[in-house]
Amino acid sequence: MFLKVVDNNFIENPSLTQAPPEFAVVESSMRYFDKDGYELNETEQLYHEFNDVDLSERHLYHVANHKSWFVDEDNCEDGFVLDHSMLMQRWDYQGIARKQIERLISKKPTLSKLLSIRQKWGLDFSLDFVSKDGWSIEVFHIENDFLTLPKALEAKKRAEDLIINADWYALLDQMLDKKSEWEPLCSDDQADWKARLVGWHRAFDNQKVFV
Repeated sequence: MFLKVVDNNFIENPSLTQAPPEFAVVESSMRYFDKDGYELNETEQLYHEFNDVDLSERHLYHVANHKSWFVDEDNCEDGFVLDHSMLMQRWDYQGIARKQIERLISKKPTLSKLLSIRQKWGLDFSLDFVSKDGWSIEVFHIENDFLTLPKALEAKKRAEDLIINADWYALLDQMLDKKSEWEPLCSDDQADWKARLVGWHRAFDNQKVFV
């Protein structure tokens, strides 16, 4: 495995300002609104595409404004395997777009959710170990959100230093030696246990899109 940081970064001010045709907004679906993450429903995709936000990079079936963060230049299928890694941002609605939504709420009240969206930035990194002997283990998986760009950038740099400089084989040995401590835990607590071993404060630290 040879991990490399991709030359992508966060968008400084993710705000949607331009308004698509009103009939398209009214006819689009507001179902499946993601209150915790970065997934975009049909209406949100309409606004993002009209504002020329790049949604082309797909991670599995996820439609969001995310970009690759780390890549494994060796593209390993065994040993340490990078499952996924991305940078994400959630856009709010301002300017003409916001005024349009305010006007259309009387026709489509669910649009009010869009007005409550907070800008946020996120990190997602997932590393596994896959043995040729037929077993595998999740080693390090973090999903962290930030409500300000400076905090997101600081965490990104800190995570990159940690991930690049980690002695993954030594950490894996410690995880296996102490398996009895984390194996009985629920999924989130297992991830937290491993994150703290690696030197990260918390595996899943997510912020609500609106409160």
